[in-house]
Amino acid sequence: MPKIPRIRAKDFLKYLKRYGCTELSTHGSHHKVVNDKNNKNSTVAIHSNAILTPGLFSAILKQLEIDEKEFIKFIEKN
Repeated sequence: MPKIPRIRAKDFLKYLKRYGCTELSTHGSHHKVVNDKNNKNSTVAIHSNAILTPGLFSAILKQLEIDEKEFIKFIEKN
């Protein structure tokens, strides 16, 4: 399994949008995101320049039903 990248939440949200997710709404620092392929949603909290922990990275992808290995490869290509 590829190593989970250490990226900022802001960049993670940017990659989710490029991957095919849409931002539904924002409430403060919490951004609600929906996966357009299966209509699953999750929330990404963007607090200043905080780095996402590997557990949170995996949990958000699991909620959106996005394959973690595939998403990591997508990040590495872009």
